[in-house]
Amino acid sequence: MTTGWTYPALPVSAARMRQDVRAALAALDADPDAVDDLLVATSEAINNAVEHAQRPSRPEVRVGLRVVGDTACVSVRDFGTWREGSPSRDRGRGVALMQAYGRVRTECTAQGTTVTIERRLHDRPR
Repeated sequence: MTTGWTYPALPVSAARMRQDVRAALAALDADPDAVDDLLVATSEAINNAVEHAQRPSRPEVRVGLRVVGDTACVSVRDFGTWREGSPSRDRGRGVALMQAYGRVRTECTAQGTTVTIERRLHDRPR
């Protein structure tokens, strides 16, 4: 399965993404905890794209979902340049949060940043 969505670069887009990805994964009989993990990590990626993308060439965030076998791969792409967040004691844990729920890769280019999160959909062998 491969599908994708485009959302406005707004904080409320994370909620819509969760609905869309959950619906797409529903037919796969995925472990509910694995789906929740993937949604938490992807929500954080969208929130980072909205907050950190500077001067975007498009005011949107693209989310792609690909499932191969038992592994889901979600990509979140913005169209801006990267800006590091200001250091703070109560911020800056987003990447660690994403990594707690899946394997995370980040690719930053002049055209935007793509975060890819991979997660098995079943924690136990089927």
